[in-house]
Amino acid sequence: MSKRSVAIDDFTKFKLAGAAQISPEGRWIVFTIKLTDTEKNQYYTSLWIADGEAGELRPFTGDRHGDSSPRWSPDGNRIAFLSDREKPKSQIYVIPTDGGEARALTSLDEGGIQSPVWSPDGKRIAFLHRATPEQYREKAKKEREENCASAPVRVHTKLFYRLDGLGYWDDSFWQVWVADAETGEAKPLTDAPYNHGALAWSPDGKTLAFVANAREDNDLEDHYDDLWTVPADGGEIRRIEAPDGPKHGPAWSPDGKWIAYVGHTDLEDTWGGRNPRVLVIPAGGSKEARDLTGESDMAVGYLTLSDAHEPGDGNPIVWSPDSRVLYFPMSHHGDTRLYRVSLEGGDLQPLTPEDHEMGAFSLSREGDRLGIMLGNAVELHDIYLGTPEGEGLNLNRLTHLNQDLLNEVEMQMPEPFTLTNGEGGMVEGWILRPPGYDEKQKYPCVLYVHGGPALQYGGQSSPFHELQWLAAEGYVVLFPNPRGSKGYGEAHTKAIKGDWGNRDWEDIQAVADYGAALPYVDSDRMAIMGGSYGGYMTAWAVGHTDRFKCAITDRLVGNLHSFSGTCDFSFTHEKYFGGNAWDDPSELWRVSPLAYAGRINTPLLIIHSDGDLRCPVGQAEELFAALRNQRKTVEFVRYPSSASHGMSRNGPPDLRLDRLRRNKEWLDRYLKPETEPHPS
Repeated sequence: MSKRSVAIDDFTKFKLAGAAQISPEGRWIVFTIKLTDTEKNQYYTSLWIADGEAGELRPFTGDRHGDSSPRWSPDGNRIAFLSDREKPKSQIYVIPTDGGEARALTSLDEGGIQSPVWSPDGKRIAFLHRATPEQYREKAKKEREENCASAPVRVHTKLFYRLDGLGYWDDSFWQVWVADAETGEAKPLTDAPYNHGALAWSPDGKTLAFVANAREDNDLEDHYDDLWTVPADGGEIRRIEAPDGPKHGPAWSPDGKWIAYVGHTDLEDTWGGRNPRVLVIPAGGSKEARDLTGESDMAVGYLTLSDAHEPGDGNPIVWSPDSRVLYFPMSHHGDTRLYRVSLEGGDLQPLTPEDHEMGAFSLSREGDRLGIMLGNAVELHDIYLGTPEGEGLNLNRLTHLNQDLLNEVEMQMPEPFTLTNGEGGMVEGWILRPPGYDEKQKYPCVLYVHGGPALQYGGQSSPFHELQWLAAEGYVVLFPNPRGSKGYGEAHTKAIKGDWGNRDWEDIQAVADYGAALPYVDSDRMAIMGGSYGGYMTAWAVGHTDRFKCAITDRLVGNLHSFSGTCDFSFTHEKYFGGNAWDDPSELWRVSPLAYAGRINTPLLIIHSDGDLRCPVGQAEELFAALRNQRKTVEFVRYPSSASHGMSRNGPPDLRLDRLRRNKEWLDRYLKPETEPHPS
């Protein structure tokens, strides 16, 4: 039976795997499955367990809650996880691994909770908690409604006062907590006016390490992260000496001698030009760190974009039991693969296959088995059991979560292409064609630019529903990794430092030229579109060429001058872009698409959300006003505050569907005015 093409609502049918936490003895893997409830217009996540020996699969929690971050106890008898089943409160729950009901371990006030970590002896669980300020709790809201009172006034003294997807800090920050694993009695170990993150237990269970920027001007010096320790019983926090620079995911070696973390030491790099590396220092601290991955010119982390995956969850660095080897993800040329390296360095080794995206991973107690998520462009993530074998892994696939859907739907493997950039480098990209396309016909073409810019498309390694669907709707889709992207070395990423719209734009033009020359592409029916930085590049493109028949800019940055004072992160002046916003704004304006709005003649669809705190909706308002005042062809689609910056990937299902429909209608209006396809 022939398969059908990808449909607009197929993303609501996906089963998205996450977490992949292997049991201490290495037989079982607990993981999450995220599903979409279209009737209730929401997502829910439950825990499942796969038996690595018998190959059996069974649900572990249900009832359509938001269950996440499963973690095995050191003895393997219990699983702790986070759940929102007491909304608006979130708590840590514990469930026996041999069956039984989950019970709430903690009884915290309203707020957020994340990063549960068992102590080595299994007697305590450390976690991060951010309490909702009393004036914003449900009880206070109801009282205001009953009394017809206004919402509370907010007062800000620092620039970093909100975060996209979370909202306003309101002087309530992530703090380190610890709970008794039997009684649930919990207490905070920190109470400072800044965020704490990335917890790690010392091997003896007496101390917790974490990352925090405790500087007075931490909003202006956001790259000065420090490593800290605090006694697990409570007490004074102590700074561990380490090189200045961003830090993430500290991991204590099992022998207690070392602390590894992901970071780098370039304090001038504020937009991701540097590769994150695996750095190691003595547990007692050091001014110098051993860089285990820098010579590779590859970036550590989950840096691949997709609208159909759940990457990460867990510490990005895991030590082998003998403290001699470290495991971690690296993103390179569209792939995200599991790597290992020895403590001495110089022997970096990939373990998972090329053209695949590795999601979360974990290591058994003896280090002889791994739980891993793997997927590619035509197969969403599944759970695998990995056994070290020589220089690689023997991978045993345990799940086929989306097999029924994939038996019905034709997902295409993108075709790669590579272009030289004229400066000794290269631009990699991929092509999706309409299913069953006729090479004698000519089709409309969409060039899709990714966000970041310091991220990467996965190409053949990562599923992407929207791109597959556009191809299924009769479009040739080109999606490249131009300069500014991750995955191709620091020079490739840093080539656009302070100079957006130059070398990146050269690469986009080269990809457009390549697409226009394809024998099955109608060069008169080409469009460009993208979100975030991709929205920036779309707006920039139509201000510098009329070659595209139409364009769609989504959650764009249109005016770097106004953006510098309205985005949710602390925009650092005079480090990445030249000048500043108050007495030397010329460089910020020079690289702003709004500065070239007078040249825009291409019909432009602008998409933005009121809930976007990363690229605030004012960016769209300014560009729309400029074009409408000139009576240009423009349409502004404005989504409500329930949608944040990542709406296309994790926004409310009905709004995601609405966005896709509007995108297609706009493209069809200008690229398919007549019966499709056109003969050559």
